[in-house]
Amino acid sequence: MNLRNISHLQRFLTRIFSTNSKIKPKFDFKLFDDTGEAIKQGSLKPRNHAGSLSIGTVTLPDKLTDAATLAFAEYPEKNLKNDAKKLTSYLWSRHPPLEVDEYKEKLKEVEEIIRQQEKFDPMSPEVVEEDRRRLLDSRRSKVYEKMKRETYNWRPIIYDKYKSSVYAVARMAPDFASLVRILNEIKKRDSQFSPRNMLDFGSGVGTSMWVVDKIWPGSCKEAVCVDASGDMNDLADLLLRGGDISNPLHVREGGTFFKQFLPMSDTHKYDLVLSSRTLFELPDMASRLRTIDILWRKTSGYLIIVEAGTKAGYRLVLEARDYVLELSRRAYEEGESNPQGYVFAPCSHDKFCPIFFHSSDAHCNFSVSYKPYAFGREQNIQKDVFSYVVLKRGNRDDTEVQWPRVVRLPIHSKKHIICRTCTRYGTFQELTATKRRQGNVCYKVFKKTSWGDLLPIELPEPEPIQTPGVEVLQVESDEGSSDTVNKTEDLEA
Repeated sequence: MNLRNISHLQRFLTRIFSTNSKIKPKFDFKLFDDTGEAIKQGSLKPRNHAGSLSIGTVTLPDKLTDAATLAFAEYPEKNLKNDAKKLTSYLWSRHPPLEVDEYKEKLKEVEEIIRQQEKFDPMSPEVVEEDRRRLLDSRRSKVYEKMKRETYNWRPIIYDKYKSSVYAVARMAPDFASLVRILNEIKKRDSQFSPRNMLDFGSGVGTSMWVVDKIWPGSCKEAVCVDASGDMNDLADLLLRGGDISNPLHVREGGTFFKQFLPMSDTHKYDLVLSSRTLFELPDMASRLRTIDILWRKTSGYLIIVEAGTKAGYRLVLEARDYVLELSRRAYEEGESNPQGYVFAPCSHDKFCPIFFHSSDAHCNFSVSYKPYAFGREQNIQKDVFSYVVLKRGNRDDTEVQWPRVVRLPIHSKKHIICRTCTRYGTFQELTATKRRQGNVCYKVFKKTSWGDLLPIELPEPEPIQTPGVEVLQVESDEGSSDTVNKTEDLEA
């Protein structure tokens, strides 16, 4: 069974699982006792509850800003700003390339549409050879023009020396902010973790190194940065030298290594492996999954995938997430050493994404506030929207937090607050808090909860419902919990 068939099967099974669970009413939940008691006693403020992950507005480190100012001095500031805006817009509208089969299918559709619009059939016996060639050339030209208009013209971005600087101006600050948001959650929820080494695939200007050193100062002794652009690696190295190429010392402690190709061997593993804004640059799904496979096998702690918060970016993150979970399942069945892995964030479950089924246009993304790089000037606060997944090696601990994640901006009304959440049961669920139903303390917690936070509440498990004519089986999962399977003739087939 190939990977695409596996994905289709997963979606089919998950659709069955999710649609045959009776979701509890949106008021049926309660605050965890520890949180409620701490707030009542005054030792904890509602805005600082355990699920709060807000980090405020993120700013670049002064050393990085100063180094960038020196590094960009050779280019006109106006040109860098204008080109950075264009690049930002282009990256936001980016889509992955069509697969070969998808392109062929689209081509057949377009050819059929053009053929039906023709007044004369070029292959008719009445058409002379010279006119036949002319009509066929006209058909090919029309097909080409229509394909050009209706299909995404993907091509890789080649970063030379100037374009690398443009990328830094455009993306250095928002990339830094989104990674701070993600790594800060890892630090808060896993206080024992401190990366001794890291691998960054598609490292760009080395933003992730600066973030790791901010979150875990002095911890990372080895940083390996992989980027296909030698000019991008040179700029990352220049920023570490404070913007002065003659400076023999790097700003950060520990060894820093730059490579243009991802090492294939998985003998050397890394506590932290990242791929930020890189999957769009790979030419097809096979190369994306092959890369994710390599990165996962190099991971001993956490693997982090980050992409733009667009529908296309979310689909690439979801593709990587489900592939790693499938690798983990297969490795477990085949008895590999240290095979297991699970989703640490943002999902609190390993089931298929419920938002994917909620709406064809829905996608899971999050927001972070930041101050952009502004050539030493004060700049208005901006927001970056991103999609991500954090995958962790090992088995999910029963004591690990699996609280609902707020995946949309909360809705505040006069007497109630609505939080739309992704739950540990793999469901997309609206939760409504009022003072009358849940009490003042729970209401205050909801009021101080933001998009991307976890809610410290207890939810009842959805009840499986019996569909007439369908036998409901209980299948024991790897974590010991039961999944509901509908035994239908189609599934058996």
